Amino acid sequence: MYSPSGKKDSIKIIPLSEVAAKDEFLNIKNVNRDDMLAAHRVPPQMMGVIPNNTGGFYDVGKASKVFVRNELIPLQRQMLELNSWVGEEVVRFEDYRLNVDDRDISVSITS
Repeated sequence: MYSPSGKKDSIKIIPLSEVAAKDEFLNIKNVNRDDMLAAHRVPPQMMGVIPNNTGGFYDVGKASKVFVRNELIPLQRQMLELNSWVGEEVVRFEDYRLNVDDRDISVSITS
């Protein structure tokens, strides 16, 4: 396993049988959830995460548009390069469309 900080014992595996309190298990679960969100770079409201604060998350439509523009489209562009490598169209993506509050939000891949 790779540890970015490179410190000894910075990553520990704790068997669930050794977790003494339910609170500790919930803390481990929440930290794991946050790590997964950070690793996949998906906004929490798009993955069904319930906010812990009273303010909640910001607009899911805007979060979706930013996610598509900053994360999804760059990945799709890289995958579209496969077409040039193969010499024919083997990968194709449709434009991303999201209907939020009767406003169509459209994001498309431009070469």
